[in-house]
Amino acid sequence: MRIFCAVRHSQDPRQFYGGLWSANFYPALRQLGHEIVESQVDLLPTSRFMGIADGFTPEEIALRGRTTEQILAEVRAAHREKPVSLFLGYFYNSHFDPAGFDELRRMGIPSINFYCNSIYQFAGVAAIAAKVDFSWHAERDAASSYRAVGGKPVWVQMGADPQVYRPVSGIESMAKACFVGQRYADRDRWMAALVRAQVPVDIYGSGWGNDPEQTGAASNSPPGMETYLGRKQSVPGSLDAYRTVFHGTIRKEGVWQGVARVLRQWRYRNETRQLLPLFTACAKGPIPFTRIFEIMSGYQVCLNFSNVWADGRPGSALIPHVRLRDFEAPMCRVCYLTGHTEEIAQFYEIGAEIDTYRSEPELIDKVRFYLAHPETAEKMREAGYRRALRDHTWVRRFEELFARTGLQS
Repeated sequence: MRIFCAVRHSQDPRQFYGGLWSANFYPALRQLGHEIVESQVDLLPTSRFMGIADGFTPEEIALRGRTTEQILAEVRAAHREKPVSLFLGYFYNSHFDPAGFDELRRMGIPSINFYCNSIYQFAGVAAIAAKVDFSWHAERDAASSYRAVGGKPVWVQMGADPQVYRPVSGIESMAKACFVGQRYADRDRWMAALVRAQVPVDIYGSGWGNDPEQTGAASNSPPGMETYLGRKQSVPGSLDAYRTVFHGTIRKEGVWQGVARVLRQWRYRNETRQLLPLFTACAKGPIPFTRIFEIMSGYQVCLNFSNVWADGRPGSALIPHVRLRDFEAPMCRVCYLTGHTEEIAQFYEIGAEIDTYRSEPELIDKVRFYLAHPETAEKMREAGYRRALRDHTWVRRFEELFARTGLQS
């Protein structure tokens, strides 16, 4: 197939997902023999407000309209040169006018939109899901949300590229556990339990006290701008930012529930500040994307945490969620221990290929067990690696996606 791809949220790979999904998708598509036509339209201006699900300002709507027309112009030009078989996007509502999918249908080009935040941020893609031909979602239980807006969901999980995530020979792994990732949701609670239990562990990533404290999402507006596309911007962590969040919560949830939500957020943030000193000795700071496989290979146990906020914001319920790392880490041939979900059990044999935990005591006990029993850890390391290579590559995922959508692979 000749596939037109618009999956980069910025042409600058340092911004947002400027290079993550193209790096994951393109090698697999090419390995399957497909031709890629990549959009050259920079989505960064619209990515700056992709956290807004609806209620766009006139300026935001106008920018989205211009971006949509630029992308469609690219598709028309490519289609005239040689027929395009498929349009593959990774759009939030901010990126692309949903009416643009009607134009693609008039050209006879089917469309698929990928989205991997469907459980806790579905509103951000609801308008796109209602119009695109197929909604590729990574979460097993997200289909009902797509059907509720008239969409056509296709569940295919994420995967990993064995050329990027791979074992490293010649490295003697330390008798410690490691976690690679930013501080988010309740990850610091799990890590604090390990530190307090004196389990040897290192942390790589931002927000763990090794960089400026993360008080909220980074500002999406260009630096120095008080207003962007008609929407007032707030400096993260400022009094104005807190005031904006407070008023928005009250409007959305009502006075009593809104105030209760804000109080939960305040208590959670206060507890977080008290935990940060625990990580001073084990927080190693952020590392380049290209070193993740190397870092994980240097530890006897690799950890992951599965919970996300139910609506993407602190103070809501915590729900387990399969992560991209659940496929990347085993591909690196590590002894992998992650939060338990029913869904992850569909992809691995728990206790043989990877292992999971449901509570802090279980997490502590299992890390100690695998550190104390390297032979058992080695058996799981090898079994998880073989399973990942066999079943969880992006090549296998695209084969499954095209089979489920009726497109030729």
